[in-house]
Amino acid sequence: MESNVLVVADVTCSPENAVEFSRLLHEFAAACREEPGCLSYDVFRSEDTPERYVSIEKYVDSAAFAAHRDSDHFREIGLARLMPLATARDVRMYDEPREVPPAGR
Repeated sequence: MESNVLVVADVTCSPENAVEFSRLLHEFAAACREEPGCLSYDVFRSEDTPERYVSIEKYVDSAAFAAHRDSDHFREIGLARLMPLATARDVRMYDEPREVPPAGR
């Protein structure tokens, strides 16, 4: 059985684009939440750097994540409108959580 896919995206824009970036990011997140394979899509804004956002996305499997990346809203909002405003971007993918032993073991 294939595991869920968790995506953590840390994205920053320039201060002059912060209002538009925020608007587009929330529009994008709302569209992503409607995808059949999207389990959750949460957006967090940095308290220290208001133009920095972290989104945490969870998909049922890698096929659902591939469908996300192939969606119209990914191309039209994500790639065409959001990414040109980004000044830094770090996206990492993870699979199912693993039990981690306590420190010192």
